[in-house]
Amino acid sequence: MTGPDGFCVFEYDRRTADWAKAALAAARDVAAQPAMRGPGNLRHGQTWFVGVDALPNATDGSIGGVPLAGPWQSHVPDLPLHPAQLSIIYQGYPKQDAGESDANHRFRLMRAAAHVDGLLPVGPQRRRFAQEFHAYILSLPLTDVAASPTVVWRGSQRIMQDALRGALEGRDPATTDITDVYAAARKRAFEACEQIPLHLKPGQSALLHPFVLHGTQPWADEVDPAGEGRMIAFFRPECRGGASDWLATP
Repeated sequence: MTGPDGFCVFEYDRRTADWAKAALAAARDVAAQPAMRGPGNLRHGQTWFVGVDALPNATDGSIGGVPLAGPWQSHVPDLPLHPAQLSIIYQGYPKQDAGESDANHRFRLMRAAAHVDGLLPVGPQRRRFAQEFHAYILSLPLTDVAASPTVVWRGSQRIMQDALRGALEGRDPATTDITDVYAAARKRAFEACEQIPLHLKPGQSALLHPFVLHGTQPWADEVDPAGEGRMIAFFRPECRGGASDWLATP
């Protein structure tokens, strides 16, 4: 799907650019809604708009009548799409929230809050369990802002997938605590894999393996005179076969 690197960047495509233009218009409306500006959706000192399931796209990905199309389509299964996440990073990201530990804030600063999607913290002890089983991650930039790019650890999907397959295969993900296995595999990936920033412009796209370790770099020195931030739409459709298909992702 993504080759040995665990990600694939596709160059400018007019169809993708047309979709990004339509999505940006919708994103501006979404980000301006007072109901979306609360602390649950605007985090890290109001420098990250989380925007899960925020874009009003159809299940084929189209938005405002503009179809979602691009060069990634031949590389992924045909699955219904959820409302895309609208992730907006603002200048100054990340600031430290009042309830955020120093250790978590340092990890966000030093390691870009690197993670594998769908492995969620549960309960007061924040133990991790696999709860979402994505077929792929599709990244579509909406604004031309180079600051605070998504970063990936090249080849990390092999380390993470092997570790999680060993922990979960033949077990119920809902009751299998993967916290320690996940942390150890992530540490190995940091030691073995090169960190790559994905500087993308509208019309480009990036396809990520669902097990690739990825995160968001802190905002550096770039000024954002428009104040709109770095906007990216993310699609993460669910595998038809749930955990078994996810663990077997090629």
